[in-house]
Amino acid sequence: MKRIVAVLFVVALAFTMISGCCGTKSATTDTYSNCMDKCQSIEQSCTASARAAEAAAMRAENAARRAEAAAEKCEAMFKRHMKK
Repeated sequence: MKRIVAVLFVVALAFTMISGCCGTKSATTDTYSNCMDKCQSIEQSCTASARAAEAAAMRAENAARRAEAAAEKCEAMFKRHMKK
């Protein structure tokens, strides 16, 4: 008898859960749409930030090359003056 009551309880719980999920489908779809919109906007901002960071890194590398070239030029001038 206890098994029958337990099985009926589980079946009733399953139907309740299924009906609850089916009843909130439109709300779930709206939430999903909002979430996807937010994810796409975040992805776009991350892509823009990555491009900006890449451009900044390239500018920094170019500045480092120019600084290194200037340092080598100064070192060469210093060595020339030391020889005199």
